[in-house]
Parts: sequence; C-alpha cells; structure tokens
Amino acid sequence: MAAPAINLKEILNLFTTSDAFVGALLVGIIALIIIPLPPFFLDLLLTLNLAFSLIILLAALYLKEPLEFAAFPSVLLVVTIYRLALNIAASRLILLQGFAGDVITAFGNFVVSGNYIVGIIIFAIITMVQFLVITKGSERVAEVAARFTLDAMPGKQMSIDADLNAGLIDAQEARGRRRKIEQEASFFGSMDGANKFVRGDSIAGIIIVLINILGGILIGWLQRGMGIMDALTTYTLLTIGNGLISQVTALLVSIGTGLVITKSASELSLGTDVAAQLFAQPRAFAFVCLILAGFAIIPGLPTIPFLILAFLSGIIALVLVQTQSKQQESAMVTEEVSAKDVLKKPESILSTLGLDPLSLKTGRNLIPLIDPAQKGPLLERITLIRYHIGQELGFVIPGVRVMDDLGLPPNEYAIEIRGTKVSEGEAHLGHHRVDKSAAELKAKGIVGIETKDPVTNDLATWVPDEEMPKVQKYEFTAQEPVEVISNHFTEIIKRYADEIMTRQNVQSLIELVKNNNAAIVRELIPDMLSLGQVHKVLQLLVRERVSIRDLSTILERLADYAHLSRDINVLTEYVRQSLARQICETYTDKENVVTVITIDPSLEETLIGAIHQSEYGSFLAVDPNVGEKILVQISNHIYNFRKMKIQPVVLCSPRLRPHFKRFIERSFPSVAVLSYNEIVPQVKVQSIGMISLD
Repeated sequence: MAAPAINLKEILNLFTTSDAFVGALLVGIIALIIIPLPPFFLDLLLTLNLAFSLIILLAALYLKEPLEFAAFPSVLLVVTIYRLALNIAASRLILLQGFAGDVITAFGNFVVSGNYIVGIIIFAIITMVQFLVITKGSERVAEVAARFTLDAMPGKQMSIDADLNAGLIDAQEARGRRRKIEQEASFFGSMDGANKFVRGDSIAGIIIVLINILGGILIGWLQRGMGIMDALTTYTLLTIGNGLISQVTALLVSIGTGLVITKSASELSLGTDVAAQLFAQPRAFAFVCLILAGFAIIPGLPTIPFLILAFLSGIIALVLVQTQSKQQESAMVTEEVSAKDVLKKPESILSTLGLDPLSLKTGRNLIPLIDPAQKGPLLERITLIRYHIGQELGFVIPGVRVMDDLGLPPNEYAIEIRGTKVSEGEAHLGHHRVDKSAAELKAKGIVGIETKDPVTNDLATWVPDEEMPKVQKYEFTAQEPVEVISNHFTEIIKRYADEIMTRQNVQSLIELVKNNNAAIVRELIPDMLSLGQVHKVLQLLVRERVSIRDLSTILERLADYAHLSRDINVLTEYVRQSLARQICETYTDKENVVTVITIDPSLEETLIGAIHQSEYGSFLAVDPNVGEKILVQISNHIYNFRKMKIQPVVLCSPRLRPHFKRFIERSFPSVAVLSYNEIVPQVKVQSIGMISLD
C-alpha cells in the first residue's frame, strides 16, 4: 500500500490558523519564564505589552455593547500571564546582570528622576489606585451584573416565547435572542472571575518588587562587592522601573476592563454617548464659567488658569446654545412640513385661524381639576374669577377656554392670551403649597418639592397632604392647588387687562352708558374723540388696575379736556384725577392712611427734565446709572412694604407720574404710582422712605 502524499500547503495552513497562533503564543509566554532573554529582546516585548494594553483600552472605548468583545475574559487572562512572564524575565536580568534593557532603565531614571524613594512611592500609589479603585469596582460591577442577568433570564426567555407564539419573530430569531441571553450571563460571570486575575497580578507585582529589592541588595553587596547604598540605589531603581512599566500596562488593562463592564445599554460608543449627553447641557458649562471666573478673583488663587478655563467653558456654552437653537428650528420646520400634509383643505386651514381670548392649559396630572366628569373645581372657580374681576375693573372678561395639553409637563399649566403664553406655573395634586423655601421647612422636619411663586417669584414648597399636620403646627400659610392656580390666573388677568379689553368691549360699554347718559356720548364720540382713542384711554386705566365702572364720569372728563389736548397720556391723567377718591380707596388702610415712598425733589426735577417729546409721544430718557440706582432703592423699599403686608405705592408729581410708572413697570409691575393730585383731602399720607441719588 502506497504511503499518502504529504501536502505541504495543508501543513502550513495548520500552523497559520488563529487557534495555532494562540497556542504558540501561550507556549512562548511560558518559555519567557524559563529561558533567559537578551535585554534588547526584552525591550521589544515590553513595548509590545504597552502597545497591546493601549489597544485593549481603545477597543473597550469604541464598543457599542459588551458582547462585541465576548472573548475579553480570556484575553484578560492571557495578558495577565504575559505581563507576569515579562516581570519574571526582567527580574532575572536585573539580578544576574544589573541591567534589564533601555525601557526599564528609562522608567527607573527618567520617570522618577533617578530617585528610588520617589519611585517606590509612585509605584505604591499606582498599584493602590489600580487595586483598590478600578479593579475592586470592576469586580463588584461584574458580580452584580452577573447576578441581575441570571435573575432576568427566565423573564427574558418567556418574552421571547411570547413573541414567537404571536408570530412577531421566527424560530431563527428566537434562537438568536436566547443565545444572546446565554452569552450575556456567561460573559458577566466570566468577567467576575477574570477580575481576580488582575487583583492577583497587583499583589504579585508588589511581592516581586520587594523580593527583587532585597535580592538585589544581597547580590550587589555579597557577590559583587558593592556598598550597601550603591547596591540599594542600583537594584532598587531597576526594580522600580520594571514595576512601573508593569503597573502602567496593568492600569491600562484595568481601565479597559472597567469600561467593558460598565458599558450601558446604549447602542453607541462611549465617546458618542458622552458627547451626546454631556454636551446636551449648555447650562452646566455656563455655571462652570461663572464659578471659575469667581475663583479667578479670589486672592491667593492663580488667576490666569481659572480665567482661561472660564473663557473656554463660556465659549462651549455659547456654541452649544447656538447648536441647540438651530436643531430646534430644524425640528420646527419638520413639524410644519408634517402639519402641511394634514391641513390640505381650505376648510381645515380656516378652522385653525381662530384664537381664544383667554385659555388655560394643564398637564395630564392636573386634568382632574378641569374635567367636568370628575366635577373639576377649577371650572367653577374661573367663572367666579371672571365675575369678580369684571366687577372690580368694570368690563366683561371674555370666556376662558380650559383644556389639557399633553405637550406640557404633567404638573404644569400655562395661561395664554390669544394663543400666546404669558405665564406658567406648576401644581401638585395631593399637596399644599407653603410659602416657605424647602430649606426652611426641612429645618422644621417637613419635606416637600421646592418651587417658585409665579406671581412674586418667591421660593415656595409643595408639601404632601400627610405632612400638613406639621405645617399647621407651625402656623404656616398653605394653599391647595386650585387656590394657587386661581390666584395666579387672577393676577395674570389683572396684569394684562389692557390687552384683554377689546374695542368691541368698549363699544358694548358705551352702548350701556347711552341708555342713561346719551348726551355725553353724542358730545364726545365721534366729534371730539374717536372710539379708538377712548379705547386707548380705558386701556391705560385698567393697565394700572383703575376701575372703569364709572364710565359716565370718565367720558365727561374726556369731554371736558378733549378740546385742550388729544394726547392720550394727558387725557388719562385728567381722568385719574376725577377718579381720585376711587383710586385712594384702593390703597388706604382702615384708618384712612395711605403708606407711600416719595421721590426727592431734586431727583424729580432731573427726571422731569429727562422727559422727551417725539412724534410717537413723550418718554422718559433716564441716565442708565441713575435708573439703576432708582430701581435698587425701589427694590429695598418693596421689601419693607412686604414686611408691613401692604401694597407698595410711589407718590410723585402729576407730570412725572405716567412716565415714572412706565419706567419701573417692567421691573416692578405690582408697584402703584400715584400723583399728588390723586390724593383726596380726607386721606392721610404716611411716607416710609424717599428715592434719591444720595
């Protein structure tokens, strides 16, 4: 029988497969422990170890899920054995020749500047960081992940069976999912054990360093005739160099291990996740900018580094804000394009053009307050609000459209005027709002959700109903959600009453006056003033919360002075003087005293001199520095008014009054400004402060 022919190609393929390569690699690693190496060859192997450790770290960084590197536990074992083999080979060269290659020498001299004491300290720190922080944490994460994965396996398999029975997936996909679940459990279990290799490697590295130092001293002193200090310096530096390069590569692998184990369920790499999630918060970078800038001005701290980092943080915040704005605009364009596909018919477009005069929209958690089926108490309260404000201001408040809006956060509500949101707030069912900050309540043992009063912008806290006995114990003021929303809604209607009152409202009011005082209406409209001019006067009145119920008196006053001036502001001031008793009554207490702050005469003259006339009307042009001082002083006086629990009032001359009111209105809309001509003789004036430039 002829002998079979030898196929040389098949033999070469047998030795070039990946399995054969791994087998040869393991045999070579074991050989490193036994066979002495020349220093140059050891340098190559140490460099290879460093390069391979970096590859593992970067591969872990770019993983999308841990199972993409399912062989990592085995790789971790091989790398650990390889590192220990190099450690032993280097120890042999150090003890036999007193030289172990340029790499170890460089780490021993350059990295720690030839100081073996510093080298020992650095080696100990790196080892402790790797052992106590990274390896210990990775081990714990792997243990917990393995336990949770095993606990979740039955539920996941039942879910796969349900999808298979429902026909959502086929048998092949079901087998693939089951296989993935098994791989996850096996992977995390293996990682839990593989971390023990790294921990053992750290301990072995410490022991090897101690043995090498002791052995080096004995060999140098007893065999080579070196002094004890010379032997200590020489062999300790080489040993520390070997230990440092070993621990640095071990640290890289440990970090890679931690990255693999802690990889979340995201389908993106770690760098992409961090970029998408961290840089999605421009406010964080803005706050960092402010904090670093604050550190820069603290005496004793280095200014330039903090300023540089504050500047970079501010630039990043600006770039992120601009990027988010562009993304939002792009999203809005996309939504508009989608909406156009729905609204193709003219009838559909026409139905969307109407705007509600007033609307209140709530998040889904607040629906019980507005649902008629659940006897929502807010609907009846809004009806009462419309009635009371109508009585107070003197015109009919239009109907309010109340609806839920799933686009709002669950516990928030928004108030809109003609489709534009003018204010928003939050309310929590099952809670009461206490007008104290969360810190103040926490000091009393009361826990709640901190918020802000949307009217005053003061801190408040939503306290659960079960905590209310504690609140009542300290006699804190508490409000239910319905009361909070009602008060907010009332304040917004009063604040924007001039926008809510339409010309049609004015026409209806004038028709009522015609029934009792037709002569004044015929005299004034349209010969002296148009309906639009009367409307603007009434708007200016209700804007400052002056009731227009006495419309006959208002129209008579306008008829008296319309021939002298057509300036709406001037006519409004004449009307206010005729309503002086009504205005004073709003701000006087039970003793018929109105508490005010006044303006220094010299400052008043300065402000009157700053009134400029233009084709668009008159306005107050105040120097910015002067204006800032005025606003600061008003803010301080408001604090005193709040302590006295009375309405803030500023008293000034009639000529300055409307301009000063418009000047402070944006910052302090709740502050009333009265003129001397609006104070009737029966009312006493009590001044508690003065606005001045001193």
